[in-house]
Amino acid sequence: MIVTTMDSIAGSITEETLGVVRGTALWTRRIVKNSMGGIRQFQVHGLQELDHGLNAAKESAAKAMEEHARKLRADAVVGLRLEVIEMSGGVFCVNATGTAVNTVKLPQSVPAFTAAPFEDFDPDISFLPARPSFAGSVLRH
Repeated sequence: MIVTTMDSIAGSITEETLGVVRGTALWTRRIVKNSMGGIRQFQVHGLQELDHGLNAAKESAAKAMEEHARKLRADAVVGLRLEVIEMSGGVFCVNATGTAVNTVKLPQSVPAFTAAPFEDFDPDISFLPARPSFAGSVLRH
């Protein structure tokens, strides 16, 4: 399945729009609980852990969105938007939304051809126009 942030897919046209598809994932930093069941503290091991965690949540949300599109029998999702919201102290919600579509490949407008070998090259043929001559021009005095 093709998933893109663009509104269309190169070389294809949208045959049918099936509707909006969504996926959601939650991610949190490590939570340490005390023996009484309450939250004692959040452990943060740096920005790299946050980066990896949020990227994993984005992937999870995008997969859920793709599954929603497959249920609609779509072959592509266009207009993908990812939204990350911090709900509260280290709990993040990632929403993926897009439009499920069925597409049709366009025929090639220019046929594919291979390069001609250089042995057919004729140096006496020039495709550039001749330079105009201004000798004896009325602009010269």
